Amino acid sequence: MIKKKFSSSVEDYLEAIYFIGKERGSVRTSDIAFFLKHKPPSVTEMLDKLSKKGFIKHEKYGTVSLTLQGMRIAEEVSGRHNTLISFLELLGVDRGTAEIDACKMEHILNRRTINRLRRFVEFVQRAPKEPEWLEHYKHFVKTGEHLECKSEGTK
Repeated sequence: MIKKKFSSSVEDYLEAIYFIGKERGSVRTSDIAFFLKHKPPSVTEMLDKLSKKGFIKHEKYGTVSLTLQGMRIAEEVSGRHNTLISFLELLGVDRGTAEIDACKMEHILNRRTINRLRRFVEFVQRAPKEPEWLEHYKHFVKTGEHLECKSEGTK
């Protein structure tokens, strides 16, 4: 896990380069500008900063690639992002809203909180079958009513 906290802008750029690279193989300035909805000159300026910090390799008018350090940060940010999406979807948030909210939350939540959410998501996803309490929660979200729990043997 990356200990140092980077600005949300740095994290967004590295995550965008990571995502685009996984999807397309190569990454160009115009791809990043489109993905982040920024103007190309702003992207070029940030790429110069990221290059000077050793996070990316970028030649003018060429492709952009992550260095090992940049890749580590991007993978960590992407992991936080995916954890938050999964958690929000467990709560019944639609995918589009979960994506938008995860982008905001991934930069402000404490890493220990993200780690705990990741563990919770893993716990629920690895459960042998969907837990009763989760079904009750989904029913509660729809209706506002609590369901009775099944008794497992009475004493």
